[in-house]
Amino acid sequence: MEEELTSQIIDKKAYKTEIARKYTTFLSQYPEIFSDLIFGSDFDFALYDSLESYIKESPVDIFNVYRNGNGIEIKPGCAVDSDLELALSIDAIEKLIQTKTKEEYAKLLGSFYNNPDEKKGWIDFVLHKRTQTLINMGYGRFAKTAGILEDDDDK
Repeated sequence: MEEELTSQIIDKKAYKTEIARKYTTFLSQYPEIFSDLIFGSDFDFALYDSLESYIKESPVDIFNVYRNGNGIEIKPGCAVDSDLELALSIDAIEKLIQTKTKEEYAKLLGSFYNNPDEKKGWIDFVLHKRTQTLINMGYGRFAKTAGILEDDDDK
């Protein structure tokens, strides 16, 4: 049986944008999205209003999700020692927050990664640690569910 995960949004008023408030509220309602991650995992969500802002590395908002002992903490700003950055277009976020399950969320996230579209939505990952380290931390299981990491990579 899967343990019930808790979630907490720290300092919700610190977010600059309404879309960040909506996205963090959504994520806090579905902490099971992060159930594969090990304790101590910490990564950034950077929100971009265009491909140009992504190329210039100037997100409209940024927050991080930290996997604590029994759930997640969602905090404004960058993590101190982020595992990776998940860069998302606002168009992608608006569709992601409509999903109802971890699997539906993961598959849609994967489709934005595998078939990015400037108008419909896109995501990208900027890894700050070695790929194998991230896989060992549980990011690999989520990436497989999302269709980002192929199953035939298992050796």
